[in-house]
Amino acid sequence: MKFHPKKLLSLLMAGLMLFSASACGQTDDTPKDTSVTEAMTDTETGYKPDIKVKDYDREFVITGIIETGVPAVVDELEGEPLGYAVFERGIRIRDHLGVTLVWEEQKDWVTYHEGIVRTIQGNEDAYQLVMTHVYQGIPAFITSGGMRDFTTLPSVDLDAPYWSREFMQEIAVDGKYLMGYNDFCLSTTNCLTVNKDIAARYNLTIPYEDVRNKTWTLDKLMSLASTVAEDNGDGVWNEQDIYGIAGVGWVDMASFVTASDLKIVDLDEDDLYQVAYEDNSEKTLELLDKLCAMYNHESAFFYPPFKTNPALEFSEGRTLFHLLETSTMPDLRNVEFRFGVLPLPMYDERQANYRSLSWNGVLLVPTTIQNEQMVGDVVELLAYYTAPVKTAYYEDLLGSKLAEAPDDAEMLDIIWDSQAGDVGLIVSNLDGLGNLVCMVPNMCINGNTNEYASYLRSNKNVANKNLEKLFNPKYS
Repeated sequence: MKFHPKKLLSLLMAGLMLFSASACGQTDDTPKDTSVTEAMTDTETGYKPDIKVKDYDREFVITGIIETGVPAVVDELEGEPLGYAVFERGIRIRDHLGVTLVWEEQKDWVTYHEGIVRTIQGNEDAYQLVMTHVYQGIPAFITSGGMRDFTTLPSVDLDAPYWSREFMQEIAVDGKYLMGYNDFCLSTTNCLTVNKDIAARYNLTIPYEDVRNKTWTLDKLMSLASTVAEDNGDGVWNEQDIYGIAGVGWVDMASFVTASDLKIVDLDEDDLYQVAYEDNSEKTLELLDKLCAMYNHESAFFYPPFKTNPALEFSEGRTLFHLLETSTMPDLRNVEFRFGVLPLPMYDERQANYRSLSWNGVLLVPTTIQNEQMVGDVVELLAYYTAPVKTAYYEDLLGSKLAEAPDDAEMLDIIWDSQAGDVGLIVSNLDGLGNLVCMVPNMCINGNTNEYASYLRSNKNVANKNLEKLFNPKYS
């Protein structure tokens, strides 16, 4: 769903009004004026699902992994606006459907799927909705054959503004929408944070207008970043100096592939998922050359993981641009400098739109659900009633700076409105796929793109075989 920056402050004020009413003694037994919340959702979506008031009188169990740090369910009223918005969402669904939301936390990101799959194989209606890791466990869920196609769920309208039908289509399995994505997921994507104080010191203009005009390109990012490089006087370039761009030079770099409108994995002419780098090798090589140049420039401090060299955090105030995930932005609320946010740039101005690779998981509905009407109703309302939650999420990401940063609220809007998926990422724990997802950082770390052909050749065949094994099974 798209949020317009000019409406954000009024929506936040409405949320605070709701919070004040609760804090001043309103309880579940007190008649509630819900007109403010209705106005928030109806105004922002321009759409209201046609789901009648019902009384299912049962629990709805959600399980899995939370990628954004925002709880799926809040059982007790909390003082923070974000916690309150989540709590209020649960109350509204309970009042509308007679359903109590229950969250069952999965502790292990690597093997969490095993217990869930066992309940499906045992024909247990243990869970009605699963939230996955960005890639761990997804192949096992697919091969289990136990996932419902979202288009078959009653009440679910993938054309509603809070669903991401295009995203779901990009990761469809055998033409079926087994993996869902809507506003309930609350996106986390890679983006660029920008230190406004460093920009001012160098007389640089934050490229908000370029973003709006779709002239924000990789070359412009590289040009701006290359102007900032300050040694602290000791003659040694390390984490104590000031740089134009920094970040973890690992899988986050794969986001530049998506941002450049390229695919890691895509459907071929036979509608089979295959490694797609060779579909546009010339552009892929050009992108690799540009990213290697940026990665190894003196103005950059990209640090690979699993190494002993210290990381340079954006919060330390020594980088103009920093590659971060949106979900980490609440950690910046107390920094002493002004900061903003930008989408990753397009490859060039010929590109039609920004593309922001989603880095949080997807939604799954087990085939073992016993009441599909109830599940469809709840899944739809979870997305619909997330409007105030998403508004509070903006506030949580930008903190007190929201009133000072309408440009940055608009940038977040653009980032989340341009979400894209890539099958290569969500099944990247398959043999061969992991290396291909990490091709960009591996090439950058080595500083040599001449190995592109041999690197691709050594991983492509095994990756394609594993893709065929995974996606060929038919779903009844």
